[in-house]
Amino acid sequence: MPRRWLAPEFFTDEKMKRVTVAERLLAAAIIANQDDDGRLRGDPAYLRSIAFLYDDHSLDEVRAMRDHLGEVNPNILIYQNAGDEYIQLKRYKRYQRPRYYHPSKFPEPPGWPFEEESNQTVTIKQPKGNQMVTTGEGEGKELDLDKNLDKGKGEGQKPHPSPSLTGSSLFESLEDSFPQAFGRKPNSREIAQLRDLGKEISSAGGATTKQVYDAFKEAAIQQKFSVRYVRAVLFAWLGIERGPP
Repeated sequence: MPRRWLAPEFFTDEKMKRVTVAERLLAAAIIANQDDDGRLRGDPAYLRSIAFLYDDHSLDEVRAMRDHLGEVNPNILIYQNAGDEYIQLKRYKRYQRPRYYHPSKFPEPPGWPFEEESNQTVTIKQPKGNQMVTTGEGEGKELDLDKNLDKGKGEGQKPHPSPSLTGSSLFESLEDSFPQAFGRKPNSREIAQLRDLGKEISSAGGATTKQVYDAFKEAAIQQKFSVRYVRAVLFAWLGIERGPP
């Protein structure tokens, strides 16, 4: 998952003195787990899993904390769509500078988009699929993953300027990209598959962080939420001869 920033001002914000310590922890977890459009799931079960994994808070308590944060902090918008609950951070760009923009998989809240002071471009029309991404400097770069993926011929993807990852760094990239693209954490079996995949790609020279993430996004676009499909995508892009998974 892309890294988010929690500025020192978070702890001195006047609004934070109106909430409990547990609610401050929940607010920090919301910031850390937002996507590139500042959204995340808002149901109490999910929020409890990201903020209170080692604490004993009931779902009603988490819901009350979430709703109180929304009352005292206008930056936190809680909304519903088709019966599901979501959270939108209105001033989300102050917490992030993603190198490559990935549209949210969650529905837009009422009033979207929200204007805020930032050195990033405010994306009024979200890109569809993998066609356009936005960098932190407001520049666009074309990505055509379908063109680069040739299942039959195994042609490699265009070279990336960033250095290739191998070993533990590559496994960490694979493990981080899984929940970002698939919306859940890998289970023990999938972690073992990711570890094996990391070893295979490392022995073939490695892959960049962007190649790893784009492979997971391609799998999500194709509704193939499996490590095996990600493996096929990466092998095709990297020109690695495919053996049994």
